[in-house]
Amino acid sequence: MLALGLKYEFQTSKHQRLIGWFNKEFIHSGKIEKKFGKTLRKAFENRTVSDYDAFVEFEKYDLLELYEEMKLFIDRIEKIVFNN
Repeated sequence: MLALGLKYEFQTSKHQRLIGWFNKEFIHSGKIEKKFGKTLRKAFENRTVSDYDAFVEFEKYDLLELYEEMKLFIDRIEKIVFNN
């Protein structure tokens, strides 16, 4: 997403600001499917929980599902960054 931001001349050091920009410019505008916004939110929530909670356990199935969703998300972002 940083590369996407740079392509569109948006820079920030804050994850939340980058996600907000992405949602506004790509999800809400319909340039990218809403499912990718949900995938991003889920990944960021997991990252936040794992960074700040003492004892975190994730179900293997949930992680594998999110991993597959993130591969699709990254592929979609790469297409925008390199093809538009």
